[in-house]
Amino acid sequence: MVENKDLQLPNVISEFLNRFFFPERPDDNYSRADTPARSLIAAHELLSKLANQIESHAAGAPYPQVAQALHNVATEKYASANKLKTIIETVGEKTRSLAGEPKPGKNHWNRLNQDLQDQIAVDDLLLKLELKAGENSETARIVKELRISQKSHQRVLSDLIAIADPQATQT
Repeated sequence: MVENKDLQLPNVISEFLNRFFFPERPDDNYSRADTPARSLIAAHELLSKLANQIESHAAGAPYPQVAQALHNVATEKYASANKLKTIIETVGEKTRSLAGEPKPGKNHWNRLNQDLQDQIAVDDLLLKLELKAGENSETARIVKELRISQKSHQRVLSDLIAIADPQATQT
């Protein structure tokens, strides 16, 4: 009986650490994908939504250099999403075309913060998927490349937030 308790303790600790370091987001159905292909589809959906949102926010940016920086981030996200779409289609799966309104914000600073929060969610998802795909080296490699290509976006968005005026009323 003591041996059985000893075997359960590592599982309890492991579950606690997993919940602590990787808390579930309330609307996070993406990281629960049960196959590598579905994981890639989830990443594609999240990247596509964020690319659309950032592109929309770029159109409303108050300064041309900020609009250009946001457009560049969105373009890189579209390229990553298209690469994922190609990979997904080669394994016989289909992606969904995502339509919808980007998340609004009362001003430019608020929209940038929304973009940054969504970028952090993408980064979290990619890390979870990479760790989850540990036994499938091809999927892990694809997700790792994607995660590395997305790293600079969080920094760009943070830099843009730092120079934006949170109290400005410009749209």
